[in-house]
This record gives sequence, structure tokens and C-alpha cells, in this order.
Amino acid sequence: MREQSPLVTLRELAQTAAEQAAIQLAQVRQSHQQMEQQLNMLIGYQDEYRVRLNETLNLGGMSSASWQNYQQFLKTLELTIEQHKQQLQHWQAQLDLATEQWREKQQRLNAFETLEQRAEDSRKRHLDRIEQKQMDEYAQRSTLRRTT
Repeated sequence: MREQSPLVTLRELAQTAAEQAAIQLAQVRQSHQQMEQQLNMLIGYQDEYRVRLNETLNLGGMSSASWQNYQQFLKTLELTIEQHKQQLQHWQAQLDLATEQWREKQQRLNAFETLEQRAEDSRKRHLDRIEQKQMDEYAQRSTLRRTT
């Protein structure tokens, strides 16, 4: 059995690292998408609440206590939206970082695969030359035997 080349070992390690980076990227992408969905849901909820407030005001008004409650609720909702926007920015930065790390791992894996392929091609060419040399020697000996 042939001994495993160091390039094979390095490629396998690079492949494992690339797979782990891909898993990490998928997890970060999923968290980013969830945060984005939550933010969109909150913005939609805020819009609905403002429409209801306008409808209520147009239909005859509301008490000052209700008005204060609406204002307080909308302020709380705006703060929550701002916090989600900040968290979304954080997840976007994490997504960018995870994407870059995955690309780097893939490039490293591709480099080792290329090196491994070149080494294999070189080994095959070497074996082909040896085989050709043996065939030439066999043909030469065969010719010498016929002439003697």
C-alpha cells in the first residue's frame, strides 16, 4: 500500500476547514434572515398601528389617556425597531465575516487540490516514462535476439 502524501493530508484538513466554514456561514445566514424577518414584522406592525391611530382620529378622536397610550406604545415600538436595526447590522457584519472566511477556506482547498492534481500528473508522467523506457529496452533486446 502506498504511503499517503502530505498533500493529501493537507487537502483533507483544508476540506474539513472549508466544510466547517460552510456550516458556520449557513448558521450566521439563518440568524441574519431571522433578524431581518423580525425587523420587517415590527415595521409592518408599526405601520398597522399608525394606520389604526389615523383611522381612530379621523372617526371622531380619542381620549387623552388613549392618545398617551398610543404615543407611548409607538415610542416603545420605535425603540425596539432601532434595536433590531442595530442587531441586523451586527448580523450583517457577522455574515460578511463568515462569507469571507468561507471564501478563504475554499481558496485554500482549491490550492491544495490543484497541487495534489499536479503531483498526481507528475507521478503518472514519471510512471509513463519508466514504462516507455522498459518497452524500448524490451524492443531493443528482442531485436538483438533476432539478429543473433
